[in-house]
Amino acid sequence: MIQRRRDYDKREPSRDAHKIYIVCEGKGTEPNYFAFFEGLSSNLQVITIPPTDGTDPLKLMERAKQVLIGDDREFTVEYEHGDTVWFVVDTDTWEEEGKIAPLRQFCSQKNTAIPQEYDEIKAYSAWNVAQSNPSFEMWLYYHFYENKPVSDEVAKHASFKEYVNNTISGGFNFEKDPVRLETAIEHAERNFQLDKDSKLLEYSSEVYILGKEIDGFVKSDIKKLGNKLR
Repeated sequence: MIQRRRDYDKREPSRDAHKIYIVCEGKGTEPNYFAFFEGLSSNLQVITIPPTDGTDPLKLMERAKQVLIGDDREFTVEYEHGDTVWFVVDTDTWEEEGKIAPLRQFCSQKNTAIPQEYDEIKAYSAWNVAQSNPSFEMWLYYHFYENKPVSDEVAKHASFKEYVNNTISGGFNFEKDPVRLETAIEHAERNFQLDKDSKLLEYSSEVYILGKEIDGFVKSDIKKLGNKLR
């Protein structure tokens, strides 16, 4: 069940609202997180697309083709309005299995093709990958902590998800904790690192880039809501 804010100030999106489509692995954590921003601003529409047939990056790519590109697509990416698509993926074993690189290549190809298909629109990063290492919980962690986790402490837990749930007092509250968006952006960006092959090092998350895009539309609304929730 998707958790939503209870402040009841949801706004209907305007006709020209910027749309962010989020294709994600999880059916609970990620949709619950991004649901917080739905209706926060009339200038932004956040649409989460959960998986239906597997969660590996290549299956998410096929899912996006089905709902965003195919003849029977459910949504239309309006490049003239600057709409974006984000694949929110975990590192897990997908990197070792070579399933993230093809997804990134697919996004690059889609972006390159924009001005070829639409003469009046310049190329921009419409299709993107927001990878977290080891998982999306890395992004949640940075809402509260400015430094990377200590590996020895993480190792004491059965999973990284369990570590984050135990580290954040009371667990992550999807109805109010996303209000810490700007804090999470700052912490995640500061700790973001790539290796020599441009792959994410452990405890890095690209979701801060997506966070910046969202924040650009809801900054003032987040500030007001934060005063209510804190």
